[in-house]
Amino acid sequence: MDFALSDEQRELVNSVRGFALGEIAPAQEQMDVDHQFPYALWSKWSELGMAGIMIPEEYGGSGLDSLSYVLAMEEVASVSQAFALIWQVHVLVANMYSQLGTDAQKREWLPKFASGSKLAAIALTEPGAGSDAGGMRTKGVRDGNGWIINGSKIFISNAGTDISDGMVVMAVTGEKPDGRKSISSFIMPQGTSGYELGQSFSKMAWHGMDNRELLFNDARISNDCLLGVEGEGLKQALTGLNLGRIVFGVLGCGLMRACLDEALSYAKARTQFGNPLSSFQLTQAKLANMAAHLEMARRFCHYVAWMHANDMPCHTEAAMLKLVGTRFAVQAATDAYQIHGGYGFMKEFKVNRLYREAQILEIGEGTSEVQQILIARALGC
Repeated sequence: MDFALSDEQRELVNSVRGFALGEIAPAQEQMDVDHQFPYALWSKWSELGMAGIMIPEEYGGSGLDSLSYVLAMEEVASVSQAFALIWQVHVLVANMYSQLGTDAQKREWLPKFASGSKLAAIALTEPGAGSDAGGMRTKGVRDGNGWIINGSKIFISNAGTDISDGMVVMAVTGEKPDGRKSISSFIMPQGTSGYELGQSFSKMAWHGMDNRELLFNDARISNDCLLGVEGEGLKQALTGLNLGRIVFGVLGCGLMRACLDEALSYAKARTQFGNPLSSFQLTQAKLANMAAHLEMARRFCHYVAWMHANDMPCHTEAAMLKLVGTRFAVQAATDAYQIHGGYGFMKEFKVNRLYREAQILEIGEGTSEVQQILIARALGC
């Protein structure tokens, strides 16, 4: 088996690494202070072709595959989880348009997403429907040549910025023969009558990423706004989440990498009992585990991303990656925090942010418990 990266992939990694250190890192520090969306950074990032990394070239995108995307994502995630998540949601939704959209929908929206002039979002989670997507209550009802949407969503990322548009909204549109809800996907253009932005949230991390409530009160959209097949929205979303779960695995890798860098540097510099912390075996064990878990998760990320890029079924593998990648990240953050001792409690130290960021990784894109259920089902349980 050939595990070597191509020349193009190595060039991409080096380019993104330089941008991440030179542009994203200082922007992350500013986001931690003012909690504002980084418009200037997003514009620079888009100029590099990264907003449209997986969008076909015919629509103005870079046309790269899932593995190239994952390689770039680790570089971003090791510097800023918040900016990585902004980008992740955008790419996931753009990929849904590429896979599900009509020719007209692709021509209208993909060039905007590729240029970064519009920021993509997906509205799935509701106050009473998180892991249980079947508990969704937002409804879409046919009305002449269009649809009327009523309901609310919560914790929706990327929806409330000045450049947000073309959001995908999931809504119940009927009932299947077995009694389960029939769910469809809709495009919700910004400025649609009856669509309002609700409250934003004060978060423990991911500062600078917009997360908020959305309200739909007789929001009227045309029939052309149906994305994909009516009644197949949940299946479509879950298929799209394969890519999201792969990316959450690599977000874990990026966070582990940052934790290892911070903890190793601190352990070598910090002296206790006349010796550096790095000389104590208990500290060495934590650092060794971080390094081993990072390499294991990284290689699994590359494999599952390769499967996705080659259109191979990877539903179970994506769930496994999401489960172990995020679990290792939480452990790495805990150990890095412990190595820093009381200094880890202080926000001046980067490890404090890493510890806070790690806590959401086992929840976003499907909780660890949901991933375990999916894996167990694949085992025949």
